[in-house]
Amino acid sequence: MSNLFYIYLASWVFFLLIEMLTATFYGLSVSVACFVLAVYVYVTGDANITVIQGLILVVISGVSAYFLPKWLTPHSKPLKSGLDVHIGQSFRLERVGTDWKVKIDGVDYLIDDDSETPDFAVGKKVRLESHSSGILRVSLSK
Repeated sequence: MSNLFYIYLASWVFFLLIEMLTATFYGLSVSVACFVLAVYVYVTGDANITVIQGLILVVISGVSAYFLPKWLTPHSKPLKSGLDVHIGQSFRLERVGTDWKVKIDGVDYLIDDDSETPDFAVGKKVRLESHSSGILRVSLSK
């Protein structure tokens, strides 16, 4: 058996250890490629690095880097944070000068000018529809 076989086996273990420390699936993809190369070198008996081995390394690590995260990660919904948590909830209108605002978690947010209607009044409830850069789009609650 050639030393190249042992180099690929050592690389396989090395990249598995890197994967255990980082958990990014990139170390795992290179590790899978090194294992396939170790099997290839064992079967063919190659003693030198060849272009085919390089192609095997690139193709297998690239394909597995693309597909392994999709196959091995759970398909869960991302958690909402910030104002996204409050979308669909109702809040009371307040007036500051000529601007309308709502208070959410102790923070005052301005209402988008396009959301304002003549029916707005202090204390009326509005429903949060969306937000952009801290400016809220709301509609009057029924």
